[in-house]
Amino acid sequence: MRTVFILVLCFFCLSNIKAQQFGGNPPSTRWYQMDSDTARIIFPQKMDSMAAKVANLVTHLARHNPLNLGNQLKKVDIVLQPQTINANGYVSLGPFRSEFYTTPPADNFDLGSLEWLTQLTLHEYRHVHQYNNFNHGLSTAMRYLFGQEGYALAINTAIPNWFFEGDAVYQETSLSPQGRGRMPSFLKGFPALWQSGKEYGWMKLRNGSYKDFTPSHYVLGYLLVNYGIQEYGPQFWKNVTHDASAFKGLFYPMQKAIKKYSGLKYKEFTHKALNYYKHQYQTSAFKNNSFIKDEMELSPLSQTVTHYQYPFQIAKDSLLYLKTGNNIRPAFYIKDKHKEHRLRWRDISIDNQYSYRNGKIVYAALESDPRWRWRDYSVIKILDIHSGKQRTLQHKTRYFSPDISADGTLIAANHVKEDGSSALVILNATDGSILKEISQKDIAYFTNPKIINNRTVIAVLRYTNSRTSIASIDINSGSIELLIPPSFTLIGQIDAKEDKVYFSAAQHLKDEIFYYDISSKQLYKLPTNGVGSYFINADYDKITWSSFTASGHQLKQVDISKAVWEPVSWSTFTNVHNGFSADTSHPSFLHNIPTTIHSVKPYRKLTKPFNFHSWRPDYEQPEFRFTLYGNNILNTTQTQLYYLYNENNRTHTAGGSFIYGGLFPYIRLGTQYTFDRRSIINQKLKEWNEWNSYVGLSLPLTWTSGRTYKTLTLYSDYHYRADFHRGSTQNDFRNLRFNYLRHGISWSQRVPTTVQDIFPRWGYRIASQYTHALNIYKSWQSYTGISLYLPGIAPAQHLVLNGGVQYSGNSTRIFSNNLPFARGYTTVDSAGAYTASANYHLTLLYPDWGFANILYLSRIRANIFFDHTRPFDKYGVNGHSMQSAGTEIYFDTKWWNQHPITLGFRIGRHLTPAPANPRNFFFEFLLPSLL
Repeated sequence: MRTVFILVLCFFCLSNIKAQQFGGNPPSTRWYQMDSDTARIIFPQKMDSMAAKVANLVTHLARHNPLNLGNQLKKVDIVLQPQTINANGYVSLGPFRSEFYTTPPADNFDLGSLEWLTQLTLHEYRHVHQYNNFNHGLSTAMRYLFGQEGYALAINTAIPNWFFEGDAVYQETSLSPQGRGRMPSFLKGFPALWQSGKEYGWMKLRNGSYKDFTPSHYVLGYLLVNYGIQEYGPQFWKNVTHDASAFKGLFYPMQKAIKKYSGLKYKEFTHKALNYYKHQYQTSAFKNNSFIKDEMELSPLSQTVTHYQYPFQIAKDSLLYLKTGNNIRPAFYIKDKHKEHRLRWRDISIDNQYSYRNGKIVYAALESDPRWRWRDYSVIKILDIHSGKQRTLQHKTRYFSPDISADGTLIAANHVKEDGSSALVILNATDGSILKEISQKDIAYFTNPKIINNRTVIAVLRYTNSRTSIASIDINSGSIELLIPPSFTLIGQIDAKEDKVYFSAAQHLKDEIFYYDISSKQLYKLPTNGVGSYFINADYDKITWSSFTASGHQLKQVDISKAVWEPVSWSTFTNVHNGFSADTSHPSFLHNIPTTIHSVKPYRKLTKPFNFHSWRPDYEQPEFRFTLYGNNILNTTQTQLYYLYNENNRTHTAGGSFIYGGLFPYIRLGTQYTFDRRSIINQKLKEWNEWNSYVGLSLPLTWTSGRTYKTLTLYSDYHYRADFHRGSTQNDFRNLRFNYLRHGISWSQRVPTTVQDIFPRWGYRIASQYTHALNIYKSWQSYTGISLYLPGIAPAQHLVLNGGVQYSGNSTRIFSNNLPFARGYTTVDSAGAYTASANYHLTLLYPDWGFANILYLSRIRANIFFDHTRPFDKYGVNGHSMQSAGTEIYFDTKWWNQHPITLGFRIGRHLTPAPANPRNFFFEFLLPSLL
């Protein structure tokens, strides 16, 4: 029963994990608001037009949405974040709010050509609509009992994440002329599995795999939602989610609701839906008699997912590409007639696109502000493949998809400003100065610019009306000449040569390779195998591209002389129905949005500073805790009020804490009062109440640059403790009043991890803390610890070394121990101690096995450890040595197909005697820590 209770509490913790950044905006940011009965749009200064667009569309969706899940409407706060370069957004409960990351995605085949702010609003406000209308039955009860996080726990248990995201993708598709449901690049995962003959079970499709490719729950969800509406009508999911969120049928409520309204068991429904799409692909996308007969496979098949992207033929027998995978960090590789060589690990980036010309690689990398985490940058890197040297063109820029000229003097890139506007910039490749900037009001994005010569750039244009085209742009005059007429056919990833423009484009259920002959104005298609062809390159009489497969993006190549290009008419190219969307789509919905002039008012940063939203129990032996949680909408304050009961000493504690993150350092303060403490001292019963308080500053600095993540944390706290004696012996003890200071510093640096990595393959962390009393006692304590992460013998294996030393000065020790002792031993009171441990982590098995849609086992891994701890007294004389060795087995699981939890056990042996445990062997369960 206790284990079940711990798992439930873990789900509470998981429900509070969000994409938000605490205290991520500088205090100089001035905030404004547009307020209505539907939503409050909160935005930085000079973003009025962006906020008005969101406000008008949100209001229109709330009042006239044809895809209705119910009529409940609760006002939401939407915060616009224009300083980050990540294209994303989220809606959360605890507190109820949404944040839009307003910088558009760089790759057209990532999220499509729909105007970014429109797509964000269509998708994220659907989540608001979902949260507003799943408030039924047991879900409502959980909201009253535990607040917004309790409500989130209930609806996320009743309704799977595939529906939340699939339904939101369905809305962005049905209510617009684009959307991911019309993108073969979004849908390509399942046909890749079917073409390879892989038929995974439902639980593997739901939970994913560390080794094999599985489509995301976004894709799975869209296909199921679309199928449900197509087969059972537009009210189907409204009825299903109403019953599921009310927990009609306490166990498996979603499955029972689907059976009720479709007449099919859940397994039959999902199987029938996926078979429907499988048939569609097999009768269309896979059936093509004009496939290239002589295409060569250049990348070896791997047992784990591996991607080979953006190939460039740099010599007759040398191929450059970006390689990444489930156990491979992104790196540039060159494959020649001898073997594959790694050129360099790529700097951390948010986009895999790069360009190559005449010995130079140019790409955009991520750099972040150390303190203000909503502020990051996309900076241009230039890598010389011959010398291996790399340089940064400029810092604090927002440049995307760069290309370099043949002579290495110019760089063309897309410049996205904080207001969301896009411009094509021509830069001096030596110092990064802007030579020319070209923009046009109706062009939302200049995608994949390619320099043809010092006068001309070819680029894909993404328009504000969601259409795409290819244009030739004159650098000197700034004039734009269309080569391909604008249409809703998705275009991207071009490779331009003097009179030919190669690119990928969506055609029904597959992304195909095309080229446009500028001189003859004729369009041609190159039919290829597979479910989608990307990153085409034409050089040295070869055509190379990446074909998406169930093993990842695989390199294909054919001699130009053997490539059979088929002429394509413009009507065939532009008037094609791409992807899947049910018959109830409403592409004209966006044409009827009323334009309302909203009043703009300042928004105070400390609006609702406490904003209590959730409350929940917590248990970690021997303490039971009940906590009330609060956060303000701008996420600069965190508040907790709590009651705590200790079952060992039977004390009651009431307390609270508050953190303000709106200034450069965090300001932290807290207080707690404990009742009825008791202790026997000199054969007398001491009874007292205890008051502990603290106030402090901390400075968390985290930034990304180059190939590593770095973190520096500084903190200093003032603590005060007072004891209030009570009972018959209160006059026998001196009143205790003392205070102390605690200071700390930590520094860490690590490389990114891959899907299969347990820890970073390279990294380290150093932390030091010093605590000293200010009155009565002269006690002090120092602690220093270090962790070192090293690669193991094989991928997904890690050697982790830990060490630390702690010493408490003077005879009176009043501070608690911070040093981890050897596993299997209890902590002993000593003036000091040092410890060292070695851990070898390795994966044993990827079972990809589940049971009854409740438990799914993704990975079994082990840790072989050796620990050594030696305490010493104030004179430096060593005490009893503690040494242990053993093995830990961990099970990485998912519960109810979406809640990840790691459980395990430890078995070890004392190598030196353990006074508190005369047995040589020890055994412990390893349960997840409660946050």
